[in-house]
Amino acid sequence: MPLLGILLSQYWKPVALAVLIASALAYRTVLLHERDDARAQAAQLSAQAQAQAQALRVANQAFGATVDRQNQAVAQLKARADAVENALTAREKAAAGEAAAAQDEAAQQGRALTAAPIDVTAGCDGAIKWANARGPELSSW
Repeated sequence: MPLLGILLSQYWKPVALAVLIASALAYRTVLLHERDDARAQAAQLSAQAQAQAQALRVANQAFGATVDRQNQAVAQLKARADAVENALTAREKAAAGEAAAAQDEAAQQGRALTAAPIDVTAGCDGAIKWANARGPELSSW
């Protein structure tokens, strides 16, 4: 060991310098490796983010198309409901007109019957004769 001690005492500066340079090179190698790993990971994450963004765009477009189809279906339903409502309103007006005409006709017939002469002197026989004579008219009610 005395030889090693002598060599170290005489050449410690070049040995220390060599160790320092080797340490710096090793540290540089580690840093370069970590930098390359970080770049690869960043590239991978960027690609994943782009793929997810594309998937979200596609899903958003599909959702928009679905909303458009539903809006069209609602518009069609509203148009059909409006048409049915208009038809019902027209039927209601027509029925009301027919009912008013029937009511006027019935009132007119009632006034005619009220004004009709019944032979009250003949009693029930006169009323029966009058009703038999007016049978067709009375049966039309």
